[in-house]
Amino acid sequence: MATSAQTLSLIIDELLKAKPANRDAAIDLLAAKGYLPKKLTEKPKEKKVTLFASKAAEDFAEAKGIVVPDGFKGTATNDRISVKDLKQLAEGPKAAKVNASPSAQQFCRDNGLDITKVTGSGTEGKVLLKDVKDLKPTAKADSDDEDTGKRKVSSAAAKLMKQYEIDEEDIVEVEGTGTNGTVVAKDLKELIDLIKAEKSDESSDEEDDE
Repeated sequence: MATSAQTLSLIIDELLKAKPANRDAAIDLLAAKGYLPKKLTEKPKEKKVTLFASKAAEDFAEAKGIVVPDGFKGTATNDRISVKDLKQLAEGPKAAKVNASPSAQQFCRDNGLDITKVTGSGTEGKVLLKDVKDLKPTAKADSDDEDTGKRKVSSAAAKLMKQYEIDEEDIVEVEGTGTNGTVVAKDLKELIDLIKAEKSDESSDEEDDE
């Protein structure tokens, strides 16, 4: 409403008489007398501070019951938390990839051993089958002298070993069906299938990270 000369005069009189301590007190006084327009008497709305980058992220956290840890910083602008960040929180920390041969990993899974505590003797610290067997002295290979001697491998099997980065240690327990126990290509099928499955899992993990 427009302030008339009469209303203005009343406002001045009220202020001189009451002598409010500050502006807020003056507004409260004049509002009670009905001398001020409504927009001056309304309290400013407090801006809601949110950790989330979007309403979708906020709804996702609520729907999944995700508790954001103190100090957690999201990947969105101003460290806000996105849906992607919440999915990672829900999944928990991913297990670190282990530099180990497939047969060493399989041996540890079969025997309940923690491969992350093993010091590998292979290239760049790769954990080989013989390294994990040392953790379980009672475990024996199919043939004792296979641990010390090289296996006979056909040329086709050798190409597959090179292609799939299969070490000598990986084929210690592979039963050779060729002449005099020679390891042939078909003998490596199970081991190669295992390697392919592990690579597929790694590819899936990388896609999730993007």
